[in-house]
Amino acid sequence: MMLIARHAHTKEYMDANLARLNDEYVCPGCGEPVCLKKGKIKIAHYAHKIFANCGASSEGESALHLQGKLALFQYFSKKYDEVKLEPWLSEIKQRPDLMIRRGDKWTAIEFQCAPITLDQVRKRMAGYRKLHLQTLWILGETFQKKRLLATTMAKFAVIHNFELKIFFWNYKHNIYYQGWWQIDNGGLVTRKTRVNNQLQQLLKIQQSVILAKPKIREIQEYLYKQNRNIVGIPWICHAQYSLPGGLKIPHWQVAVRIIMVLENKSVSMDEILQRCIVQDWQQFGCVMVRDVQKLWLYHFLNDALKANQIEYTNGKFKLANLVKWFDTYQDKLEAFREAYFIDSHILSRKLSN
Repeated sequence: MMLIARHAHTKEYMDANLARLNDEYVCPGCGEPVCLKKGKIKIAHYAHKIFANCGASSEGESALHLQGKLALFQYFSKKYDEVKLEPWLSEIKQRPDLMIRRGDKWTAIEFQCAPITLDQVRKRMAGYRKLHLQTLWILGETFQKKRLLATTMAKFAVIHNFELKIFFWNYKHNIYYQGWWQIDNGGLVTRKTRVNNQLQQLLKIQQSVILAKPKIREIQEYLYKQNRNIVGIPWICHAQYSLPGGLKIPHWQVAVRIIMVLENKSVSMDEILQRCIVQDWQQFGCVMVRDVQKLWLYHFLNDALKANQIEYTNGKFKLANLVKWFDTYQDKLEAFREAYFIDSHILSRKLSN
């Protein structure tokens, strides 16, 4: 359904709810005449008088999408200086569902209810970037009925407040978001929530070695040349806190590359990006993969700095002396138990004081 049309004489854009039945209107995209339809069953809307192959038309959209779009219009109208419904951007021949303005900054809103390809998302994003528009994709209820695939999350994820997030809308919660790591972990975890699954991570690595997966075999062969093994990688490689998503491989496979670079010399963040951040990332629609990689690396290094496992001097990172490789699975388990006992003992003393 088309909710906005242009008055044939005043050239003013008119919301179908506010338009008068006796006036004449044209499609803002193709310029062909449209008629206003106001009934008791369907929402007020415009329709082409004669079937037209109009690229700007949104007449085929679902009722769910239409109702959600109107609800978003009302929601944003209370929070922003100006809201436009279905504005036609002639320069890029695109019609976002909404445009919202705060001060002099405009943001395009895409409300997505139906499946869409990665190429389509990227094409729309390219248009908005051409106009230097910030863009936010909001997923409707059809995307909330089951757990999202990583490929779907990658299409719509944006970087917001140093997190990789996906935004949603439904009637109960209005607009809300979830961090990639929240969806990955199936719960409402935050960056400050300890993962506490390091032993599970270790067990999965042990199983991967037994299964001799190609990627694991490649890393294992490299470590063997240094008299090391995958199971014995330092505990720093097992994330204690949730890291931004986007990787197709387990986080530890990137972490171990970083550790091996840092133990040889001090390196800058850019050098780490070039040498260690591999190409095993999802294909993103709304953000550049390099920005996702930088975000992931920022959080990994920041966590390691706080744990005193790496050091930062004069713009470069290096490994701290306390980082240890292990000879066997049992040695590593024992070190974990000792560290866990010490942490628990310190915590119990703090609680008792």
